[in-house]
Amino acid sequence: MSLPRHDLFQTDFLVTLTIFKKGCTLDDCKVSFSSRQITVRTGEDVIFVGELGGEVKKDEITVKVTPSKVEVGLPKEVAGRWNNLIEKKEEAETSTVVRPDGGKKNWDKIEKEAVKEEEEEETTGDAAVHKMFKKIYGDANDDVKKAMMKSYQESGGTVLSTNWAEIGSKKTEVKAPDSMEYKKFEQ
Repeated sequence: MSLPRHDLFQTDFLVTLTIFKKGCTLDDCKVSFSSRQITVRTGEDVIFVGELGGEVKKDEITVKVTPSKVEVGLPKEVAGRWNNLIEKKEEAETSTVVRPDGGKKNWDKIEKEAVKEEEEEETTGDAAVHKMFKKIYGDANDDVKKAMMKSYQESGGTVLSTNWAEIGSKKTEVKAPDSMEYKKFEQ
């Protein structure tokens, strides 16, 4: 089981340990020491274990519990700054992750897999039409792209042409679908 995320802050007189654990109550929280090792528990669960970087006044420790975190105030025995607030022995062991690929990703392989998945993906209805037009536009040369944009804009979305020689020299007229009539909107 992994321990909850925590944060440490120090002044010359106090170390504040904040443990981000939801659902704790003040009655359940218990702080115990053995030598310089601190253990914080809620009920039976251990939510923090660590070895402090210096001595603290064990009889002046404060515990504050909010709905999202537990704050433990640890007054220092001797005023001053500690080099290490918590010795990182156990944390270093648990945070090491070994990747089978050595931590390097083959982005070319990932891209090829994504393209292959996209091509194999079955689309129907509007999504299939959208995918088709996207492919036509993406694979087209500049003249085809210009023809598509000009014809679509000038016709109000009723005509889409890929022939620049035909579309480039004249204005594209609105062509209503069969059994419909185009009416110009006037304000």
